[in-house]
Amino acid sequence: MLNKSVLRGEKLKMKYEIKMDFYQDWISHLRKVLEKAGYSPATNQEEVSMQYFNLLRRLIPAVPRKVRMAKEFTCPPELRSGLCLVTEKIEQGKDLRSHLSRNIIDLDYDDDLLNDWDIYHLHLGTSIDDDGFVKRTGPVLFVRFDGEFAYFINVMGHGSWTNQDMIRIIHRNWPESIERFRIKGVLGLNNSLTNQDIKKLRKAHVVSFIEPEPGVVYGPPGMGLTTSGIGLGVVRASDHYAKLIRGYEDIIKGNIEDISDKVKDEGIVLGKKLSFILKIEEESVLAYEENHNVIVNLGKLQ
Repeated sequence: MLNKSVLRGEKLKMKYEIKMDFYQDWISHLRKVLEKAGYSPATNQEEVSMQYFNLLRRLIPAVPRKVRMAKEFTCPPELRSGLCLVTEKIEQGKDLRSHLSRNIIDLDYDDDLLNDWDIYHLHLGTSIDDDGFVKRTGPVLFVRFDGEFAYFINVMGHGSWTNQDMIRIIHRNWPESIERFRIKGVLGLNNSLTNQDIKKLRKAHVVSFIEPEPGVVYGPPGMGLTTSGIGLGVVRASDHYAKLIRGYEDIIKGNIEDISDKVKDEGIVLGKKLSFILKIEEESVLAYEENHNVIVNLGKLQ
């Protein structure tokens, strides 16, 4: 296996005929991941990518986190057992899928609250229904995650998707967690938005700004929505990896002489016709040349 460090950027020489379509290989990889998880992905390549990153956006990585509870946090007595269960799972880094919306089974569902404000809602049931989800609860836990913390905003009614109190609570309790979304140098919004206004704007896929207190304005912590309704973060992730994967083709073409010299030292002589396939193994990116059984390690997925 060759390491990326041996590649130095030589220009492609015409004596090689190189066949490869790494983006197609990438989409095939994503499709297999989705199918293994029980989904039926689209046939269109770009749609498969969007579906994958949309699902990834809506799932919560199962890593241990510390729970931070807002000063204003309250929970109905009948839901405290469910809250304790969710808290324990978060602190132990367990999977929270069963507490998510059942819409997680729909690859094309766009979670407006998550895409706009980066806030999840978790159901607080303690028993499991036949479909693997916990029993649905009327009030739900609204929570925001980063790599280290779970920020418990409050337990509120299911459907409180545009309640600006959630952003106000985050601002009052953990302003540093959304500091990068604060709009600097503004005095405030000309017209304050009501929760109903935000509902209408989201329905029209229009980005809105929030003013949790006079003179403090935030852009969408979830990065907002595109005109199609897909989360902007989803589109950016899809585009980033498409560019990255296609760039690997340039690495192969631009360094084919170095690859040839390296494998020659190992007793392999590359012929004129080469056929590379992209493979993803444990987050490592490999280019496998079928005709000569050569593997080039392109590094880790970034």
